[in-house]
Amino acid sequence: MSMTKRILLSAGILTIDLIVFFLPLTAIFLIYILLFNPPWFREFLENLDKQT
Repeated sequence: MSMTKRILLSAGILTIDLIVFFLPLTAIFLIYILLFNPPWFREFLENLDKQT
């Protein structure tokens, strides 16, 4: 996913959350994961996949 798509998706999520929930912390966390794709989150997903 390109950085432009990540930024647009993050802005859309933030806009929807601002309208509905007035900026909850989960939205900021989701935007962080979408924009930066941290290694610890990828490892977490890989571990979930191995367990099932």
